Amino acid sequence: MLINLLDFLKFIFAAIISYTILKKYIPLLKKFFPANPNQRSLHKYIKPSSGGISFIVTCYFFAIFQGFLLPILSLPMALVGMIDDRFNLSRIIRYTLQIITVLSFSLFLMQNPNLFISKLIDSNFAYFIILLFIGSVIINSINFMDGIDGLVAGCVIIIFTTLNLNTNYFLTPIIGALFGFIIFNWYPSKVFMGDSGSLFLGSFLTSLIFSSNNLIEIIKILFLISPLLLDSLSCIFKRLLIGQNIFKSHKLHLYQRLVSNGLSHSKVSLLYILSIFFLSIFYLFFDIVSFAIAVSVIISLGVYLDKNYAAKFN
Repeated sequence: MLINLLDFLKFIFAAIISYTILKKYIPLLKKFFPANPNQRSLHKYIKPSSGGISFIVTCYFFAIFQGFLLPILSLPMALVGMIDDRFNLSRIIRYTLQIITVLSFSLFLMQNPNLFISKLIDSNFAYFIILLFIGSVIINSINFMDGIDGLVAGCVIIIFTTLNLNTNYFLTPIIGALFGFIIFNWYPSKVFMGDSGSLFLGSFLTSLIFSSNNLIEIIKILFLISPLLLDSLSCIFKRLLIGQNIFKSHKLHLYQRLVSNGLSHSKVSLLYILSIFFLSIFYLFFDIVSFAIAVSVIISLGVYLDKNYAAKFN
């Protein structure tokens, strides 16, 4: 009961801190980190970006308080994202720093011989290169999906809550901080999390995946976040097939094409949030085979929405 009470207090306190930071500093964010409409965006007016600083600062405060180092190791991604929000860094610099960040928390986690990552790399060092690539894919996927109000924040709240229910990852503060943030980020949003927020969340999520004790747990987490990963990855493959430059800005993700064809930000974000909530039930209560079937149901839903409700892929 005491632990539950402490977690509840952490959640409330984190939500209040995050909310207060945004309420006070949104005017400054609009001045120094304006998000101008462009060919990739779905908003029509300039809005403040880098709102992710609210849950990043809150998360670091509690990470130090709890002695939980993983969020601190994702600090480079938060800083890179903030600089990118302001100055638009080159892709090479962004990707290089992503690899360095994944490398840093991979080396940190390898100190624990019981983790799957340690056993995998001990068996063959070549797996280390694969892990770096997988980490960068996850980070970029979360970043790419941050294109409409409330989608990434809402989905990550469900993901972190699910992981925290299964294993105590000390995630209650970041969940509370995201609740404080999403009040301002839900449609019509007053602020975007920006690359600072999405790169941080992608990096932190990757570090949690790498913290797993076995391969089955890693697969289950990848299943859980599959609505975000598959939208991002399928978009890249489709663009490659039709000969597009995959490094060029676009609005071809499923969630973007659903909005472009008339669905509201709120409805599309809820589709993704509810999909992950559906998968979270299987993550917590069912075996891996049933979980795989659930993922196939979500994939079928995505295909149906693509064919019947989304704007054409062009």
